[in-house]
Amino acid sequence: MKGVLSVLGQKNARECEIRGMATLGRSAKNEIRLNDPAVSHKHAMIFWDESRGYVIRDLGSSNGTFVNGQKIEQEQILRKGDKITLGMTRCRFFCDMPVKMEDTRNDDLTTTQIQKILPSSPEKFLPSGEIDDISVLRTDYEKLRVTYELQRDIGFERNIDRIMDKILKRTVEFLNYDRGVILIAVQNGQLKPIAFNTPGKSESPIISSTLIKYIQKEKKSILSTDTLMDERLQDADSIIFQNVRSTLCVPILYQQELLGIIIVDSLKTTKIYTEKDLELLVSIANRSAEFIINSRMARKIEQDAATRERFQRLLSPALAEMVVSGQLKVKKGGQSTIATVLFIDIRGFTSMSENMEAAEVLEMLNAFFEVLVEVVFQYEGTVDKFIGDCMMVIWGTPVYHEDHAIRAVRAALGMKKSLKEFNHHRLLCGETPVSVGIGINTGSLVAGYMGSSRTMSYSVIGDTVNIASRLCSVALPDQIIISDSTFHYVCHLVNAVRLDSIMAKGKQKPIKAFNVIGKKQTVLPA
Repeated sequence: MKGVLSVLGQKNARECEIRGMATLGRSAKNEIRLNDPAVSHKHAMIFWDESRGYVIRDLGSSNGTFVNGQKIEQEQILRKGDKITLGMTRCRFFCDMPVKMEDTRNDDLTTTQIQKILPSSPEKFLPSGEIDDISVLRTDYEKLRVTYELQRDIGFERNIDRIMDKILKRTVEFLNYDRGVILIAVQNGQLKPIAFNTPGKSESPIISSTLIKYIQKEKKSILSTDTLMDERLQDADSIIFQNVRSTLCVPILYQQELLGIIIVDSLKTTKIYTEKDLELLVSIANRSAEFIINSRMARKIEQDAATRERFQRLLSPALAEMVVSGQLKVKKGGQSTIATVLFIDIRGFTSMSENMEAAEVLEMLNAFFEVLVEVVFQYEGTVDKFIGDCMMVIWGTPVYHEDHAIRAVRAALGMKKSLKEFNHHRLLCGETPVSVGIGINTGSLVAGYMGSSRTMSYSVIGDTVNIASRLCSVALPDQIIISDSTFHYVCHLVNAVRLDSIMAKGKQKPIKAFNVIGKKQTVLPA
């Protein structure tokens, strides 16, 4: 009696005649050679038996021989249309022998498979009054109890790794699986195993790329009761190689954004999962999406708070809020730019502090800088740093203003005015008034984040900074000295007196400087 084996699982499909007996394997000595690394050299044999018909026998192969998705122990009688899987190769058996009615079998559910399926239960959660079998009710209750306790256990946990680990550990309580894995989307949408449970193994399991691509594209769940016969997984070689028999694969979605995937597999039994199991896993996936989004929001709030706190020390509250919200970009890394730098420090600070306690000095400096910073933020400057009794401020970077020099000079005049009120209060309290010197320069400098990988701060460097510091150091009490380059930008707005040229360290030519007296009075037309 002639049999035909249609080999489907290779690049070129072919049909092989079987007359009496044929061996199958990777070796060239077999009647039917299968070029498949997952197939043994001599994998299986199909032969004719007068009493039974065609029979397939496994010849001690490494990965086993499967008929209609069920691994055979030794031999299995073949029927017309049987699906045979060896390694990653799929075949279909046909023969011209007549088939008796009592020999017919359901391709979707063999007698052997029925014996390995879990006790049957309704596919939907029915009202209690419609359930006759108390064991079904107990099973449903237990599954719902586990999902409830999962939500309770996670609580306010925000660490994604710990959340997913708890989810996977709880899932095994109501789903009978041999391995489970949760993948989470990271940079560029790539999926990374973040929690996995593979008994007897410490390494992450091999995940089918076919399965992953299907979920990424369709964003739909997969319930496969027999992976070897599932058309969606026909190209999933790793599933065949690892002997995965049943699988549940559920996307973790938030508004159609794929946040991750939950996969559970059975390596032993087909048809082990039901629609009800799928519904429960989908429910857990939906809850997982909420956990991930909540964790993201919590992290963003924390990051925004840290960013806001950092920039509020440097920028005005309005500008800091614009940076946090993304309306204003602060570029990282060094960049050359034109900006204006202001230095201000206390005249005679050393002699003043000698007669004060350390706590009094600190209190005075804090109050002093509080007044100055308020003015800086009014003109949207950036506080670069505090150096003892000195403060350095920048206009033009990291936030660009076309009128950076004008803002700096107006801020200097505003500081003088605010310090008059500050000193008036100190005199009323019997304390020594504070006098300052201010130096301002405009020019080219390099701005960017500086420091170590652990601690970085925004600052500027260059000759422009050094000149501003030098101008501040020669300024008399309550004097605002600006360079010639700054005067060029503000000459139409302020009254200034030309000073003798000032020598600066490292400079061969003297610096032209001006003493700012005040704003020019605008004469309104009659």
